Amino acid sequence: MNKKAERHIHLNMALIGGFFGGFAVINHMDLLASAQTSNLISLALILVGRSSAEALARAGALGIYILALALTVMVPRILKWNNQLASIAIDVLALISLAFMPDTLDHFVAMYPIFFAMAYQWCSFPTSEGYVSATIFSTNNLRQCVTAFTAYACDRDPKMLAKACMYGKVLLMFHIGVAFSWFACQFFGTRGALLALLPCMTALVQMLVSLHAVPFLLRKASHI
Repeated sequence: MNKKAERHIHLNMALIGGFFGGFAVINHMDLLASAQTSNLISLALILVGRSSAEALARAGALGIYILALALTVMVPRILKWNNQLASIAIDVLALISLAFMPDTLDHFVAMYPIFFAMAYQWCSFPTSEGYVSATIFSTNNLRQCVTAFTAYACDRDPKMLAKACMYGKVLLMFHIGVAFSWFACQFFGTRGALLALLPCMTALVQMLVSLHAVPFLLRKASHI
């Protein structure tokens, strides 16, 4: 995959990651399903004596997140599948399931598809232009963007400017995805998850083109 294609796909996935993050916060009591830090803190508090009815649901979320992380290692080795294509397919299935989740489900249980999809996406799209950059949350991207811009202001190193711009674009696309989730949920409720199938389809096309799969598929179709 060339650098330009990799960059465009990464930005597209950041938009999708932002949508999932916003969807979880909007519909599930400001809970973030893209990461496990807050969940691990809560589980640790439970272990030292804080009673919580959410313990089992939180433990299930952690297990699902760990399973997805492990599968990103196993799937390419055992099934020989492309992890990035698998991640896009998982995002599609997660969005469909979110759109039709019963409203009566526990908030953590209702977010299980997000926990799985975002963990898989995190490992499947870890870099852009040679830099480590998550597409499912913003903290490290913000740190890298600020420090790179500051380094450029101090030293005028064009490499630092390029780095800062790359992280800035990822941050921008992620938060465009968050805004997209607000409009989708505002007008369509949880069914708004289906609107995020559009960026998933564009990511799929970008992946197929970058892997030169589209000409191959067209040649195969012409012989049918």
